[in-house]
Amino acid sequence: MIATVEQPRAYGYTIGDLLSQRVALGTAATPFHPAELPRIGRIGASLWRRRSEEQIDASGRHWLVLEYQVINTPQALSVWYLPALKLKSQDGSAFLAVPNAPFSITPFTPPQPFEETTLPALQPDQSPAFIDLGPIDQRIVGAGSALLVVVLLWAAIFGWRHLRRGRHLPFARALRDLKALPATDPLAAQRRLHHALNDSAGEVVRPASLPRLLARAPYLAPEKNALEAFLQESQAVFFGGRQASAIGPVHALARRLQRLERRHAP
Repeated sequence: MIATVEQPRAYGYTIGDLLSQRVALGTAATPFHPAELPRIGRIGASLWRRRSEEQIDASGRHWLVLEYQVINTPQALSVWYLPALKLKSQDGSAFLAVPNAPFSITPFTPPQPFEETTLPALQPDQSPAFIDLGPIDQRIVGAGSALLVVVLLWAAIFGWRHLRRGRHLPFARALRDLKALPATDPLAAQRRLHHALNDSAGEVVRPASLPRLLARAPYLAPEKNALEAFLQESQAVFFGGRQASAIGPVHALARRLQRLERRHAP
């Protein structure tokens, strides 16, 4: 049977235009169910089927909606046709014929629109408008400068905090005090380093309590042997009457402990 089709207008098309068809699929009471819908894609050299879908209107009637786009253009005003279709029902007992539909198509531009040849048919592309990039460059420079200032400010704050924290750690304070002591007073140097160990451990550090210090400040573990030797010597000096050795080894140990403390202390 011949389908009822709502055709697009039949005139005034050119390349790129869209044409839509609505094909009635039976009636609301007896709809026609096609076995398959027309495929989307190129139709010949001049049309492209963009849409092929079934819709139901407010009255319950089924429609096949087809949309075509013109992808070519003739050299002169011409008549082209939307393709004819033959739809088969799902049960194979009926066919629905959609006749072709003529429409007029005009060229994009005629080969020679002017009788005189002083003007060409096509003009060169118009140059784009000039855009002044100066304000944009200024905004980019301003934003970059502001970002650099913020980064430098944050770096300065973190650096200052790190330096300030490092200067107030126990071994950093002890090293400053040791530098002020005379070289002829090794006993005072040992006593000052002991105070730093006590501050780090939170208790008085003796050879027996060294493991608790290393558990609380594990970053000092590389100097475990040196700490054991220092504590044994200080025990002998403070409680055994032994003469304190030179101040140099105490300075060297304090400097190594201060480096470990600055690098790893929380």
